[in-house]
Amino acid sequence: MFEWMKLFNVSTEKSGEKLMRKILTTLFYFSGLMFVSVTAFGQYAVVDMKDFDPDEIYVRNFSVKQSTAVYIDAVGVMSKSHKWNRWDPMLAYGWILNTDTREVVWAMTPSNVNDVWSSNNVEFKGTVTLKPGNYEAYYSTYGQRIIKISSSKSYLNEFMKNLVKVFVDDADLWEDHADWKFRIMAKDETKDNFGTYQSPDPKINVINLTGARDSDYLEKGFTVEKEVKVRIYCIGEGQDGKMYDFGWISNDQTARPVWEMRYENTSHAGGAEKNRVYNGVITLPPGNYIATYMTDDSHSYNDWNMQPPYDPGYWGLSVRVINEDDLSYIHDYKKAKKQEILSLVKIGDSQYRSEGFSLSKQTDIFIYAIGEGRDHRMYDYAWITDAKTGERVWEMRYYETKYAGGADKNRLFEGSITLMPGDYTVHYVSDGSHSYEDWNDDPPYNASKWGITLSLVNATDGKNITRYVEAEDKTILTQIVRVGDDEYLSKTFTVKQNSKVRVICLGEGRSGHMYDYGWIKNKNTGQTVWEMTYGMSQHAGGARKNRIYDSVIYLEAGTYEAYYITDGSHSFEDWNDDPPGQPDKWGITIRQVQ
Repeated sequence: MFEWMKLFNVSTEKSGEKLMRKILTTLFYFSGLMFVSVTAFGQYAVVDMKDFDPDEIYVRNFSVKQSTAVYIDAVGVMSKSHKWNRWDPMLAYGWILNTDTREVVWAMTPSNVNDVWSSNNVEFKGTVTLKPGNYEAYYSTYGQRIIKISSSKSYLNEFMKNLVKVFVDDADLWEDHADWKFRIMAKDETKDNFGTYQSPDPKINVINLTGARDSDYLEKGFTVEKEVKVRIYCIGEGQDGKMYDFGWISNDQTARPVWEMRYENTSHAGGAEKNRVYNGVITLPPGNYIATYMTDDSHSYNDWNMQPPYDPGYWGLSVRVINEDDLSYIHDYKKAKKQEILSLVKIGDSQYRSEGFSLSKQTDIFIYAIGEGRDHRMYDYAWITDAKTGERVWEMRYYETKYAGGADKNRLFEGSITLMPGDYTVHYVSDGSHSYEDWNDDPPYNASKWGITLSLVNATDGKNITRYVEAEDKTILTQIVRVGDDEYLSKTFTVKQNSKVRVICLGEGRSGHMYDYGWIKNKNTGQTVWEMTYGMSQHAGGARKNRIYDSVIYLEAGTYEAYYITDGSHSFEDWNDDPPGQPDKWGITIRQVQ
């Protein structure tokens, strides 16, 4: 019996059942050869792939000159358990892609394969007709990553092998890998119908940001001189309604996207469920455009952590014209360097920063802001207010941001707004974790820009902008702001003639009582002429206890004193709950009404 075991290469540690399985498999192998010999196929091999290693993609290119039937003989493996809904059951398998259309013309799937007797493998044996064109035959073993166990006899590997069997039930599927193959065969008399692979003319591609790898950020600019139709083909990673490897095209002047890859406009791209593809036609009007593609830190070209898509080489973004004559109207374009107005970046934990600017004319402003957001809420974010009224003219909202690379919670706003003449303040606030140089998860791809940067859409608008410093604003009669805990502060100011003044006072109040608040006294009489009460104030954003008074009062000519007092908690830059919408105004501001 031991001699028989050696003949069939069966270890003496294996059972007699294993020996019988090898004997029967060999008998069926010879009977299979007899079956193939009587078929009309098998004489000419268009593609012949075998001897596969784990975690690899194999590809063979060929062309078909006229419609021809081929016989496919493919052996691979499929998961037994199907427990994990994120996994494609096919773990080692083949498919055929039309090079010209990028469409899959055939693939091994759970519905078209049969079990191989006495083996873990599955097989496809059947006929497929291929039309004239160029083709790519693929075979992937990346599905084995989830079940591959070292052949070492160490105790650790034996333990891991048993552990995988408990949870996956597929740990032994690699044992029959020597039988895996992918053969495409044709009749001898049709072999002249097949030839070498003819690659398509690369000039029809306007953009080719493909072959993207982990943590990539790829850009390419192009100019369109007249309205053209283009086909966008973009493959990336996404699941649960979110995209992690994806692309977009934006107008360089406005920075507004003219197209972007979203989960809802994509479909399954083959392989792992998270492989997504957009394949559609859009119309581009004349203008300068920037095509961008970015990836996270896993599952990308040449380094898949699950099954690859059916078109792995096109992982990324490509754009091609529909009408080749339109190529003469499309040229390379170098992304314009925008003139910065101000930059609040490299923001750390628990910081609040602000800066002002003034506009003399209506101006288009480009905003680039990176922050932290999750569960549809922002935690590190920016906003812009009218410096005179405190009204928010723009805010970084979660649903208007996109993934910024790195951790899921890194969010990016990139776009433009139009502002009227006036004075403005740019604000940025961060919470107590995950910020520049102190990340608690992967940083974004452009970490040094954590914060907000404003630039001009049109460089010629630079003459419209000047710096605004609130302390130099002549309409402010007095101001006590950014007040901390346990403060009692006062400032004297003068009203030259009977007039209206605007009082803005932010403080803390609960249950009808104020704890951080301000008041105004006539210095000559000592009479309190105004005081912030809970009833006259409103919610100031953030925690419910944040209160604001913002209204106009009448003061006679004279000298006055403004006071502000705080208790021992919840004040500027030491909040014990969410800060108000204008944290820098915590205190009292009195402004002359013009």
